[in-house]
Parts: sequence; C-alpha cells; structure tokens
Amino acid sequence: MKKLIILFLISNFGFCQDIDYIKKLDTIYISFTKKKNLKKNIYTSNYRDYRFYLKKKEKEYLLFEKPDYKNPLSENGNSFLPRIEDKAFLKKYKKSTIDFNFLKKFENQYIACDLLSGHKTLYIIDLHESKKEKIVLYKVYLIYHCPVYE
Repeated sequence: MKKLIILFLISNFGFCQDIDYIKKLDTIYISFTKKKNLKKNIYTSNYRDYRFYLKKKEKEYLLFEKPDYKNPLSENGNSFLPRIEDKAFLKKYKKSTIDFNFLKKFENQYIACDLLSGHKTLYIIDLHESKKEKIVLYKVYLIYHCPVYE
C-alpha cells in the first residue's frame, strides 16, 4: 500500500509532457538536477551556463546561458538576478515545467527552432541548489543557431 501511495505522489508531481501546450507558453521552466548528461559551469559569481547533452555525441548539446549583466531595458534592471521561490512553486507551475527526460525525446534543432523558439522567457530551476523549502530559478537564454532556408 505504501508503494502505491508513493508511486501516486511521484506521478502527480511529474513534469508536463504536452508539446502543443509548451509551444503556446510565453514562460517555460526547465528543471535541472545533477545527472550524467547534464552539466553546469559556473564561471563567475553571476555568470553560468547549463548544458543538456541529449544525444551520445559530446559535441551536440543545448546550451542555456545566464548572463553576467543586468538588463537595462527592464524596469528595475534586475531581470537576471536569481529568483528564490517556495517549493510550492513547482506544484503551481508543473504544467509549464519540462525536464531532461522530456527534452531528450527530440532533436536539438526541433527543440531550439520550434519548441523553445520565439519570444519565450526561459528559466532554469536549479534543483541542485535548493535548500530547505526554497528553490532557485535563473533566467537564461538558449544559445543555438537555427538554419535559415530561402
């Protein structure tokens, strides 16, 4: 009985799997945990990147960067500072949250040029840095060049 309850809880807190819904969102949250094919590089106290190796090739990955500067176009100039949220945030925004297992179903080009393209705001939820009842979110950019056809 306990195993059934635990399985039910895990399935309820799973991340969204609906592609059409994700394409329509203007803000997408991407969960990051320490796994074999996920890598985080911290260069300075404020600049970092997250790499998602979706295929076995070491050269092909999705690169999400958190810049080291403040955005002068935002109202308060603090749009790149980390957001600290309660863990209840995960439950509230689970439909707009994707993870590595969701992304690895697709090719890099499809993810960058179709799924996450356009004027979308992307946040990495760094679950590795979460403490007690708080999680850390970083606003990031997806660095990828989509081919242009005439």
